[in-house]
Amino acid sequence: ASMMSSAAEHGQMSEEEIASVEKVAQPAKIAIEVALRTIDQRGRAADGAMKDELEAMKAKASGFKKTVDAIAATLRKQREGLTAREMLQTAASMVEAAGESLKACQEAEMPFLKGIEILPAEESSSAIKESEAAAAKTERMVNDARTYLRSKLAEAKKYTKELATSVTEELTAHQTRLEATNKKLAAFKKETTERKTSAMLAEVVEAVTGTEKKVEVATKAAEIFTSDTLESVSIEDLKEAIEKTGAAEKEASSAMLEARKVYSTKQKEAKSQDAVAALGKLQGRINEVQAALAKTKRAAASGDKLIKGKEVLAEEDAKIKQVEDEVKKAVRKVKPDEEQAALGIESGKPSDEEVETMTTQLTRGQKTLKSSSRTVEAHIAGAPPTLKALLQKLADRCKAALAEIADVLSLTKDQRERVMSEAYVREATAKCKEVEAGMEKVDEAELPFIKGMEVLPLQEATSATKASEEAAAAVQSAIAAARTLIASKNLEVKQYGEAAAKSAGEEFAKLTERINAAASRIATFRKETESRKKTAMMQEAGVKMTNVEDEVKKLNEAAEPFTKEGEKEESDEAADKLVSQLKAAQEAIEQTKQFLSARHRDAQGNEAHKETLKELTKRMNEAQASVAKLKKIAAVYEAKFVARKVIAEAEEKLAAMDEEVKKAKEAAVPLIEEQGERFLVAASIRTLAQAWRDHMKAKELTHEALFAEVAKGADGITKEAFVALMERLPEALQREEIAFSEARREAMFKQIDADADGKISKDEFKAMFKQRFTVVKEITLTDSLDVAKGKAVAKLEGGEVLETFHGGQKEEARDMLRIECTVVDTGATGFVTMQGSSGTTFVELQSPLAGFISELNKTVDAALKFVQKTNTLFSNKMQELNAAGRDEVLKKASSELTKLKARVTTANSELQKLKSKIAEGKAELAKKEKKEANAHIEAKERKQADVILAPAAAKCEGVEACLAKLEEATKTLAALAKDEADAFATPLSVKLEVEKLMDELSKHFTVAKDIVQAAVADLPKGAEAQQGAMLLAKRELLRMSGKLEGLKKKAQRSVEAVRAKCQAIVDAKRPLVSNAMRAELLSKDLTIERYFLQLVRPGDDKISREAFTKHVEALPGVACQSEQIGLVCDSIEAGGIGRRRFQAFLQQYFKVVRGIAITDVFEVSTGKTLRKADADEIIELLEGPREDEKLGLKRIRGKSLLDGQTGWISLKGNQGTPFLQAVEKPYYACKAEVTMDKAFMSEGEAGVVRTLKKDEVLELLEGPKKINYEPGVRVKGKAIGDGAIGWFTAKDKNGVVFAEADSKYFSCVASVAITDDLDIKNCKVLRKLAVNELFTVEEGPIEEKDAGITRVKGKCVKDELIGWVTVKGNAGTKYAEPSSKHFCVLQDVPLTKLFPSAASGDEVRVLAKGEAMQVIEGPKQETFKPENRVMVKALSDGATGWITQSDKTCRPWTPFYKCKAASPMHKTLTVEGAEVVREVAVGEVLEMLEGPSEDGKVLRIKGKAEKDGEVGWVTVRDGDGKTLFVS
Repeated sequence: ASMMSSAAEHGQMSEEEIASVEKVAQPAKIAIEVALRTIDQRGRAADGAMKDELEAMKAKASGFKKTVDAIAATLRKQREGLTAREMLQTAASMVEAAGESLKACQEAEMPFLKGIEILPAEESSSAIKESEAAAAKTERMVNDARTYLRSKLAEAKKYTKELATSVTEELTAHQTRLEATNKKLAAFKKETTERKTSAMLAEVVEAVTGTEKKVEVATKAAEIFTSDTLESVSIEDLKEAIEKTGAAEKEASSAMLEARKVYSTKQKEAKSQDAVAALGKLQGRINEVQAALAKTKRAAASGDKLIKGKEVLAEEDAKIKQVEDEVKKAVRKVKPDEEQAALGIESGKPSDEEVETMTTQLTRGQKTLKSSSRTVEAHIAGAPPTLKALLQKLADRCKAALAEIADVLSLTKDQRERVMSEAYVREATAKCKEVEAGMEKVDEAELPFIKGMEVLPLQEATSATKASEEAAAAVQSAIAAARTLIASKNLEVKQYGEAAAKSAGEEFAKLTERINAAASRIATFRKETESRKKTAMMQEAGVKMTNVEDEVKKLNEAAEPFTKEGEKEESDEAADKLVSQLKAAQEAIEQTKQFLSARHRDAQGNEAHKETLKELTKRMNEAQASVAKLKKIAAVYEAKFVARKVIAEAEEKLAAMDEEVKKAKEAAVPLIEEQGERFLVAASIRTLAQAWRDHMKAKELTHEALFAEVAKGADGITKEAFVALMERLPEALQREEIAFSEARREAMFKQIDADADGKISKDEFKAMFKQRFTVVKEITLTDSLDVAKGKAVAKLEGGEVLETFHGGQKEEARDMLRIECTVVDTGATGFVTMQGSSGTTFVELQSPLAGFISELNKTVDAALKFVQKTNTLFSNKMQELNAAGRDEVLKKASSELTKLKARVTTANSELQKLKSKIAEGKAELAKKEKKEANAHIEAKERKQADVILAPAAAKCEGVEACLAKLEEATKTLAALAKDEADAFATPLSVKLEVEKLMDELSKHFTVAKDIVQAAVADLPKGAEAQQGAMLLAKRELLRMSGKLEGLKKKAQRSVEAVRAKCQAIVDAKRPLVSNAMRAELLSKDLTIERYFLQLVRPGDDKISREAFTKHVEALPGVACQSEQIGLVCDSIEAGGIGRRRFQAFLQQYFKVVRGIAITDVFEVSTGKTLRKADADEIIELLEGPREDEKLGLKRIRGKSLLDGQTGWISLKGNQGTPFLQAVEKPYYACKAEVTMDKAFMSEGEAGVVRTLKKDEVLELLEGPKKINYEPGVRVKGKAIGDGAIGWFTAKDKNGVVFAEADSKYFSCVASVAITDDLDIKNCKVLRKLAVNELFTVEEGPIEEKDAGITRVKGKCVKDELIGWVTVKGNAGTKYAEPSSKHFCVLQDVPLTKLFPSAASGDEVRVLAKGEAMQVIEGPKQETFKPENRVMVKALSDGATGWITQSDKTCRPWTPFYKCKAASPMHKTLTVEGAEVVREVAVGEVLEMLEGPSEDGKVLRIKGKAEKDGEVGWVTVRDGDGKTLFVS
C-alpha cells in the first residue's frame, strides 16, 4: 500500500488501484489500532523489561499508524483527483456536444447560404423552422453545460489548493469554449430572426425599394435646379424641368403613400421585437426617402421661384422703363439742356396744361414705382446671385426715378400748386354743376304732381313716382361725390403754398354752400315723393284687387262645364284651361295679398287709406272663398296639366339655348377655325397703309394721286398688278416691314377688294387708309395742328369715336403727336392730341381684333348666362313637379325632365371649352401679330446675331460631324445582341477606333465650347441683350452650350456602350483565358515567375499584347477570337502586363463578406453542402465565374486558404446581395522581426526556417488558421549545478517537452549506509546517508536474491561521493525512492524570474540540456489564447513557412507606397554612385515593381510614379531606421 500510494505522488491512480490500496490499508489500520489498544492494556500491568519492550512496540505501532494515515490521506487526494477527472470529462463532453449541435444549426441554415436570397415561401418557412429547432436544441445544451460548469467551479473550490487551481483553470477553458459557441449561436439566432423577419416584410421591402427608385427619378429630374449653370437656363427649360419633376414627384409621393400603407399593415401584424426593429430600419429608409423627396420639392420650388423672378424682372423692367421715359420727358420740360444751360437758362417753363398732365403722370408713376419696388424687393431675397443683382438694379432704378420725380415736382412746385388747385376747383365746380343739373331733373319729375290734380291716373302716378325717386337718387349720389371730391382736394390743397391754398379754399367754401342748399331741397323732395308714392300704391292695390276678381270670374266660367251633372267627360283642352285659370287666379291672389300686406304698414296714420284697405281685404276674402270651392274640381286634372306644361316649357327653353350656343360657336369661327387669319391680313394692310402714308407725306401726294400712281391711270388695280406691286414695293419705299409672302399679298388683295369684283377701286383703295380711334381721356378738338394757335371746336368725352384717313403728325414745339379726324357722332372735324408731350395717351386705335374679341366674349357670355338661366329653370320645374305631388304622371315628367337637363350640362361644358379655345386663340393670335409686326426688325437683328452665332454654329457642326463618325464606328458593335457580341471578331479594333474618334471629338468640343463662351461675352449688355434677336442669340448660344454638353454626353454614352460591350466580351472570355492559363500552369508544374518569363521578351518587364494573344490562341479549349484575347490582355493591364498584374490575373482571390455555403457541384439544387464559408475567409479562384441563368446566380469554384476546402460558391445572391468581394491577393509586411516556422505547429528552434526582418513583404499561401493551444507546464526550480532559481518550461503550448521529472534522482526516506561495493557481505561503509539526502543513480537497481535486497550505485549530490546504496531491505523496508522534486532539462530552455513564459526582460539564464532542477513550486499549467497562423512566402528570397499573424507581427501590405519625406529616385538599387532620375515629392504615390531589397542597412524598392510614370529605385527605410515611404 505504501509503495502504491508513493507512486500516486507521480500521477493519478485508477479506481481499481485506489480500491486495491484501500483493501490492504484498511485491515492494516484496524490491526494497528487493535495492537495499540492491546499494548496499552498490557503496559499498564507490565514493568521492567516487559514495559520497555512494550513501549518500543508501541512506538513502532505508532509509526505504522502514521504511515497508514498518510496512505489514507493520499487515497483521499487520489479519490478527489479521480472525481475531478470524471467531472472534467463530463464538462468536456457537454461543451463538445454543444459545439456539435451548433453544426446542426449551420446545416439548417444552408438553404439561405447558396445565393438564393428570396426562397420560395414553403422552402423558406421549412428552413426557418429547422433553424429555430436547431437553435433551440443548441441553446438548451449550452445552458445545461453552462449550469454544470458553474456548479463544478463552485465545487472545485473545496478541493486541495493545487487540484482546485488546475481544475478551475480547465473548467474556465471549457467555459471560454462554451461562450464562443454561445456567441456563434447568438449570431445564428439573430440571422434566423432577420431571415424570418425578411420573409414577413418582403412586401414592405419591395414597396420601399420601389419608392426609392421613383424618388431617385424625381431627384434626377430636379438636378437642373441644383446645377451651377441654373441662372443661364431658359424659362422654357425650367418650366419643362418643373413639369417633369412634378410628374416624377407625384409618382414618388403615390409610391410613398402605398409604402406607408403596407408598412402600417405590417406594423400592426408585427409582434416580435426583431420584427419591430426591422420595421424601425425600414422606417428609417422611408424617412430618408421622404427627406430626399422634400429636398427635391424644395429644389423645384427654388426653380419656380427663379422663373417668377425672371418673369418679374421682365414685367417690372417694362413698367419702370415706361415711367422712366415719362420722367425723362418731364425733366426735359423743367430742366435746361446743355445749350440752354450754356446760355444761363436755369429752368424750363412748361405750359399750365403740360404741368397738369405732367403732375397726373408723375403721381401715377410714383404709385407704379412704389408697387414695382415692393414686388422686386419681395423676390430679391431668395433669388440666385446673378438674378439678385439684376433685381437689385431694378430696385435702384426705382429709387432713382422716384428721386427724379420728387425733383421735378419740387422744381414746378408753385406753378404746379396753382395749376392743380385751379384744376381741382374746376373739377369741383363741374361736380357742383352735376348736382344742380340733377336738381333740374328733380323739378321736371315733380311736375305731374303740381299741376293741380290731386289724384293722378295710376299709370301716370307710378311713372312720375319712379322718375322722382331716380332723379332724387341721382342727385344724392352727385352730392356725395361732390362732397368727397371737395373734402379730399381741400386736404391736398392745404399742403400747398398760402396763395394757392387760400384761393382754392374760398372757392371750395362757395361750392360747398351750393351743394348744401341742394341737399336741403332734395331732403324735402324725397319726403314728398314718399307720400305721393304711398297714395299711388294704394291706387295700385285697388287695381290689383279688381284684376283678382276678373281672374276669379274667368275661373268660374272655365269650371262651369265640369259642374253640370250627367254631362260627358270634358276634353284635355278644357281641363288645361281650367287648371291654367286656377293657377292664374291663385297667382293673382298671392301677389295681391303680399301687396296689401305691405300697404298695411304704409297706411299707419292715414285713416282714408285704412278704410280703403279694409274694403279691399273684404273683397279678397270673398275671392279666396270662391277659388277654394273650384280648386277641388281642378285638382283632378292638375297633375297632367303641370306635367305637360313643364315639359313644353323645358323643350322650348332648350331649343332657345341651342340657338344661343350655335350662335356663339359660329361667332368664334374666324378665331378658332380660321385661326384669326383675317385679322393678321388686316394688320398687314394697316402696315402697308402706314408705309404709303409716310410716302404720301414725303412726296406731298393725296390719296387720289397715290391711287393714280399705283393704278397707272386705270380705274382699278387687278390682283396680278397688286401682287406684283407688293413684291417691288419694300425695296422701292425702303420699308422692310411690308415684305410679305405671296400668299399674304393675295389675301390682302382679297380683303381690300370689298365688293369682290376682281379689282381694287379708288374708294376701296382709300378705305384702306381709314382708321378709327376711341377717346380714352377727355380732350379738345381744335381747328389747327398748332395747339397754341388753334381754337376749340368741341370737347370730346371718353368713349367717343373718331374717324380719319390721315396719319399722325408731330407738333415739334410741344413734342406732341396729333391727328386730323372727324367725330363719327357729330361730324365735327379738327385736330386732336393722340399722345401728350409727357406720354399721356388720349386716343387709342380701334383694333379689328379687339372689337371682334369684345363682341365674341359678349356673345359667349350671353350664351353662358342663357345656359345658367336654363339650368335654373330646370331646377325650378323639378321643384314645381315635386310640389305638385307624387302622381305617376308627375314622376314620369320628372324623369323626362332629368334626361333633358343633361343637354344643359353638355351645353355648359361646350361653352366653357369654347371660352378656353378663345383665350388660347387670342393669345396665339397676339403672338403671331406681334411676330409679324416685328418680323423686319427681328430679321435685321437676326442678321447681326447670325454674325455672332456663325462661328459657334460651325464649330458645333464640327462636333456633330465627329459624333456622327463616332456613332457610325460604334454601330457595328454597340447594337449587337449578347450572343452576336460574343462572336464579334474585331472588338479591339472598334474600341481603339472609337477612342481615337472620342479624343478628336473632345478636342473639337473644347474649341467649340471656348468659342461659344467668347460669343456670349461679345453679346451686347443691358436692355438690348434682354430682348429681340440678341436675346434669342443669347438663348441660342446657351442652347449650343447645352447642346455641346449633350453631344459630348451622347458621345460618351456611345463610347461607354462600346466599352460596355467590350467589357461584356472580357467578362465572358476572361474566365476562359484565365482557366486555360491556370490549367497550363498546373499541368506543366510552372511557377508564376517562370510562366511570366516564358511570355515576356528578353529585356522587357511586361508581356506585350501580341505575345499574350499568340500564346493564348495556342492553348487548347480557348474559344476566343484574336482581338477578344487582346481585349482581355488590355483589361489585365493596359500597355503590357507586368509581373504583379500577371500574378493577380492567374491568382484571383475573393473575400467572403457574408456567410455562404460551399457546395460540391455547380448546380445549387443538386449540390451537397460541404461547409459554410465564414466572413473574412479568403477564397482562391480555381474556375469560373459561371452564370446560372435560371436562378440568376454567378458562381465560382474556389479553394479556401483557411483549410484548403474546394467547392462552388455564389458570388452574389439573386437579389444582388454580395457574398464574395474581389480582392487583391493578400500580402503582409513585417512590423518587427518575426520567426518563420517550417510547420503549422511550432517545433522550437529545430523547426525555424529563418527570422523575417522588419518591412519584409510576405505573400499569403494559406490561412489564416486559428490554433487553440493545449495548456503548457511551468516549474519553479533550483539548478543543482549553480543554485540558480527561476521558472522554466517543462512543456510548451505546442506540446514540445523541454524538461521532465528525473527518475535517476533518489531521496533517502530512512537512514542508510553508502558502501564501496555491491556485495553487502564484503563491502565497506563509506558513510551514512541522512533522511532526504539526494543521490543520483549511476547503475542499477540490482536485486541480490541471496540477501533479498535491492541495491543501486549512486553519486551523492552533497559531496559527489560514489558508492552502493540499499533502496529496499530484505523485510520490504524502503530506504530510498525516486524523487518527484527533480526535473532533467531535455533541451535548452530559458530560466525566468516570472511565471508567464511570454514575459520579456526577466531571464535569469538559459538552462542547458542535461541540467538537473530541484522543484521549488509546481508543476503548474499555463494557458494560452488562440492565435492565427498563416503560411507565407518571403518575396525577397522565396522562403516559405508559417508565422503567427497579429497586430504586433505584421500588417496588410499593398504595392502602393506614399512618400512621407522628399527622396531621390535612382536608376539602380545601389545608392552609392547611382544616377538620380528625379526627386519624389511628399504625398506622391509609387507602385512597387520590384523589392523590397536591401542595400546594406537601407531597404529599397523599384517603383513607378503614379504622377508621371517615371520608374526607379527609392529608399523605403534608411540606415537609421527612418521610414521614408509607407504602403
